Amino acid sequence: MDSVFGVVGGGFAVVAAGTSAAGRSVVFINPDNDRVTSLGSKLLLGVSGVPGDCLRLRDEVRASTSKIHSAAAAADVARGAVIGCAQSANAVIAGYDKAEGPTMYAVGGTAPPERVEQYRTAGCGAGLCTAVMENHYRPGMTVKEAVALVDRCIKEVRRLGLASFVIMVVDKDGAREYTRRILRPKAVIEIKSSQGTPIVSTNN
Repeated sequence: MDSVFGVVGGGFAVVAAGTSAAGRSVVFINPDNDRVTSLGSKLLLGVSGVPGDCLRLRDEVRASTSKIHSAAAAADVARGAVIGCAQSANAVIAGYDKAEGPTMYAVGGTAPPERVEQYRTAGCGAGLCTAVMENHYRPGMTVKEAVALVDRCIKEVRRLGLASFVIMVVDKDGAREYTRRILRPKAVIEIKSSQGTPIVSTNN
């Protein structure tokens, strides 16, 4: 259940990305899995897609950080990574520039990076969340309002299955983690000891 959301607000940008365990498994491993990360003091990268491709895309862009000085440059590197080794991955890249303010780009497939002026959704929950963004986004939102909008999207994604997210913000003060929305399944797991005796463990 991989999803990535981006929102451009008044003087900042928010990127949230997350994933969940597949199917009906009660085992929830690495709920955030670094799906959104800082590329530098004022750049963020959020990814969605097949786990292996997400990691390849993230690592490829990270390896080129010495050549990246803007969101546009990072988007070009990400597009090359998608074409070369991470075909199923999507990326939302946000940055802050003193002259331009917040900037955001969407990357996916072989198309050139797309400049995002308001918001972007990608991944499994994109269809549901695009409608949420259309109905509730407005220019000049505060960070708190933008995060509340992202939380609406997370709520929609969770209708499809468990999902945990990391939300990051970039503005004139830099790129930083804002909050985590970690959801773990409440389940009773039966584990057999070495003697074959069932041990019941509650996972909260």
